[in-house]
Amino acid sequence: MSMVKQVVLAAVVVVMGCVGIIALILTLVQHHLVDLPHRMQYGMVFDAGSTHTSLYMYRWPGNKENNTGVVSQMLVCDVDGDGISSYAQDPPGAGLSLRKCLESALAAVPANQRRETPVYLGATAGMRLLQLQNHTQSYQVLEQVTKVIQGYPFDFRGARILSGMEEGAYGWITINYLQESFIKHTFEGEWVSPKGRKIWGALDMGGSSTQIAFTPGQPVQDPASALGPKLYGYQYEVYTHSYLCYGKEQAMRQLRVHLLKMSGSTRPVKHPCYHLGYNLTLTLGDLYDSPCVARPVTFDPASEVIFTGTSEPLRCLNQMKNIMNLTACSLAPDCGFNGVYQPPVSGDFFVADTDINWTLGYMLNLTNLIPSERPLVVTGVQHGQWAAEVFFIAFAVFLSLLVLAILLLWNPRGNTTIDAITL
Repeated sequence: MSMVKQVVLAAVVVVMGCVGIIALILTLVQHHLVDLPHRMQYGMVFDAGSTHTSLYMYRWPGNKENNTGVVSQMLVCDVDGDGISSYAQDPPGAGLSLRKCLESALAAVPANQRRETPVYLGATAGMRLLQLQNHTQSYQVLEQVTKVIQGYPFDFRGARILSGMEEGAYGWITINYLQESFIKHTFEGEWVSPKGRKIWGALDMGGSSTQIAFTPGQPVQDPASALGPKLYGYQYEVYTHSYLCYGKEQAMRQLRVHLLKMSGSTRPVKHPCYHLGYNLTLTLGDLYDSPCVARPVTFDPASEVIFTGTSEPLRCLNQMKNIMNLTACSLAPDCGFNGVYQPPVSGDFFVADTDINWTLGYMLNLTNLIPSERPLVVTGVQHGQWAAEVFFIAFAVFLSLLVLAILLLWNPRGNTTIDAITL
């Protein structure tokens, strides 16, 4: 055999040996792959209500569960001052009022995840009323809160006025999530959809509106009153309606106007719902400053009226019925009040001394649209350790094969060929 052929043979032996050993190492390492834990994802919702604004921050595992995040609340921050609708004459003030809570959120979210953390602002009945009164002012308020939030390193998804229907539906989602009606955690550490689960109805009274939402026992006849959220792989049909002007503040305003009208010229005006001896003084300008009440053709805005409490519960209830039309219904008996369509109520409603907020339901619904995070895969050893082990093993094999090749080529009698090796 020629020396060239022997050298080629030795080189082939060395290379093939190294490749084989490295392939073996990589194959063994593949059997030790592990998944890193999913990173937590974060999301924030500003609840811009009629009387105040609050920021709610949520988090959920990046892998989600049947396309919906298993969400938990991690932060609540109450914004100083009244609701953003109160800044109709000072729109920049609405934006500035959010800064304290945005700074709290900045400290709570890991720096490397801020840019991917969605932030939403949902305005409810207070802004719905302002929009009815002055569309320009409502736009300016939303424009200013948008400007401030965009100045922070988050993924701002917009500020908008929610419909009453949405507000009711999101409250319904919140209640049933907290009651584990959609999904529950087992002792084995798994999330499962409970069999025979009880679905709760939701009632929510805010400052300017009141919402009702439930799953009816029959198909909803009015498509405008139905929503079909899909959560944890299940589709639901929910009836929901929002009674604008029937939240606590606006309903009481309607009652005061009614009592003033019924009193004629009698002063002060007796108020059966106020405690005995309680007095409230208002100008007519303040009393009629809402689209929820009808203004007289002529009146003096500076004129004052005093309401004095008489503490008469039954009379209070009867007077409240006067501001709610319980008889007008073209679809009787499928009505709520004021002629609004409502299928027969079914199931139980949640009334447990707990402040249930629509923002959690809003976040749960939105997590359906946020893609799951892909799991990170690494070897069972750290990357640096793994690379070092491959290098040293391969180098040791290379040296061993090189020594073998030298022995094959070396002849102690001075010959440059080895007769025992044949091609």
